[in-house]
Amino acid sequence: MDQSATVLDFEFGMSQLSGNKTLLLTLLNKFSDEYRTANDDLQRLVKEGNFVDAYSLIHTLKGVAGNLGLFALHHASKPVEASVRNDKCLPDDYPSFSALIDETIAAVEALSAAPEPTAAPIANSAVATQAREQFIAALKASEFISQSTLDEWLSVMSLPAETKQSIEDAVDELDYDEAIELLEKA
Repeated sequence: MDQSATVLDFEFGMSQLSGNKTLLLTLLNKFSDEYRTANDDLQRLVKEGNFVDAYSLIHTLKGVAGNLGLFALHHASKPVEASVRNDKCLPDDYPSFSALIDETIAAVEALSAAPEPTAAPIANSAVATQAREQFIAALKASEFISQSTLDEWLSVMSLPAETKQSIEDAVDELDYDEAIELLEKA
């Protein structure tokens, strides 16, 4: 599965910390607190011409995001980092990056605010939604979908076994329109 669109991959974060959920939640909350003002800070630093600190901020944000499983933000940080380093400015599409910072912090806060029994389902629901969106996008683009990717996407979606099998059959037969229809109905 293409991780670049995944806002919060809770399972990856857990794997980075040997399954220590408490530590992951602590680090995610620290990330949220620390980078809540990153957009304003970055814009201020660039406006002041302080490209060394601006680069340091975006580089650190990128690394921390990647280590915690905040893949969309990690991926989106790369062109911002390059623009600050090479062009001494923010890229033209910076507003979408700024919105992604807010979306990522909101996802962390939603996960942290959830009562203990529902914390995992919220993360799983987000993963399932992202898997569905990526699956449909791949089908619409008529991309080749490997068996391992297909298995991964289907495993995270809460679909009845019969529906999963029908989708898999449609993909195997390269009937992507049928697979899309089945996914959109499910």
